Amino acid sequence: MLMTESTELPKIIPSLAWYRPFEPFAYAFIRLCTGAVILSHGAHRLFYDATAKEFGSLSHVPAAAIGTFELVGGAMLAIGLLTRPVALLLFIEWVCIAGAVPVRPGTSWLLLGATPHYPAMVAAFCFAFVLRGGGHYSLDRMIGKEI
Repeated sequence: MLMTESTELPKIIPSLAWYRPFEPFAYAFIRLCTGAVILSHGAHRLFYDATAKEFGSLSHVPAAAIGTFELVGGAMLAIGLLTRPVALLLFIEWVCIAGAVPVRPGTSWLLLGATPHYPAMVAAFCFAFVLRGGGHYSLDRMIGKEI
């Protein structure tokens, strides 16, 4: 028997299923938080630390331009406006940043700790937004058009 999205699995402890009313908002919450993280990185790059050394293959792009894009793109991702194209550009940027993480000789990128994996995680979230779009609770949906 195939399970559809509307099929609800029985809860192990039904009295602890307080989160049921919030389930429809989970994807929007992840999109909002990811956008807020990217927005804060953009503000930091734009106003406090304008260096391009961590951008890898994008290091020829001015840090202020990357910061501005992250500031605006993070806000657009958070509210779900033009989600797919913005997420695609952010995905490309964060993959370049993840690839630029220095790896000491004799170590594996996978065993470096949490810090190098952070840009890869942001890139993975952005890729998921490219695949699914803004979701039900987004400005793309309210406008009625999605790319």
